[in-house]
Amino acid sequence: MRIGITGSRGILGRISYSQLVERGHEVDSFAGDICDLVALQSWASGKKFDAVLHFAAVVPTQVVQSDPALAFRVNVGGTANLISAFSKAEGKPWIFYASSSHVYRPQLEPIAENAIISPMNAYGLTKRMGEQVIEHSAAVAKLPWCIGRIFSFYHPEQKGSFLYPTLQKRFATENLNEPFMLHGMDDVRDLSLADNLVAIIIGLAEKHATGIVNIGSGSGTRIADFVQSIAPRPLKIIPATNSPSTSLVADITHLRQILSR
Repeated sequence: MRIGITGSRGILGRISYSQLVERGHEVDSFAGDICDLVALQSWASGKKFDAVLHFAAVVPTQVVQSDPALAFRVNVGGTANLISAFSKAEGKPWIFYASSSHVYRPQLEPIAENAIISPMNAYGLTKRMGEQVIEHSAAVAKLPWCIGRIFSFYHPEQKGSFLYPTLQKRFATENLNEPFMLHGMDDVRDLSLADNLVAIIIGLAEKHATGIVNIGSGSGTRIADFVQSIAPRPLKIIPATNSPSTSLVADITHLRQILSR
């Protein structure tokens, strides 16, 4: 297949590029600004993509909190631009929209795709609004689509304020003989290596799956246990706050049904 990628400089985009090439697909990355409709139209025109993986987004919590207008412009407006560009392009590629588990309300049981949608932060809200752009405009543009609600992931090459690089920085700079204070230590998350989630996304692309699907491992990991598993030595982990714990774990029944077909 000929596959286009937006957000190819991010972790998921970079890994997707590599895995797609390894599987023999022809890959073309959009190098411009997703908010630039003219640039997107130029990229889309005449390419005859079979599929497009849309990863471009503002993700880091600190950036979203400090500049929510930017997050809405990119995550929502950029998605609208993508649909608009391909609605006029030659051919109608399958569109994958990388959404997030942050559109859900935390709950004790694994979360299925029909669970209550209740974004708990601005990032989750932007991703839900991006979903709505896809739901309401892709069909009109005659573009088949799949929304992937991606649960938590990590990768050694992550940078910035994400959990994994933040922990690595702390391991390198703090005295690990002292108690290790940790926010949300008893929270449970569906944590996967990014490479594994990308392999799932590529599987969905190769099947041209449609609709909304959770992308995760289906298993929960306590944050304190994850921290200890990657720490260079045993830690004495203590809670930084007394806030109640939360759980976000994917019900991947639907995903398994799709990939087993």
